[in-house]
Amino acid sequence: MHKNETRREILKTILYIGMIPVVAGLLFLYIWLGEEVRASELQLDSLRNREIKLRGEYNLVQSERNRLHRPDKLSKLAREKLGLTQPDPETREIRVKLK
Repeated sequence: MHKNETRREILKTILYIGMIPVVAGLLFLYIWLGEEVRASELQLDSLRNREIKLRGEYNLVQSERNRLHRPDKLSKLAREKLGLTQPDPETREIRVKLK
């Protein structure tokens, strides 16, 4: 029985020693994945901040576009930038022949 116990102890030792690379590999994988997640979170935060900034700029451009599309602004821009003026109303003469 002493020989069986020795074999058993040797097998346990080999098993424990064999588990060291497995545990080390899993620990490395855990750390690496954690760093990848943190890097992705930073990138996502950066993209979210950029989205907020772009939405603000888009809203400003939309507001300016809407302001410039108003008829009073269009006529003012046409006068100032293009030198266009409002035409004088035409007068027409209608003649009716009476019998």
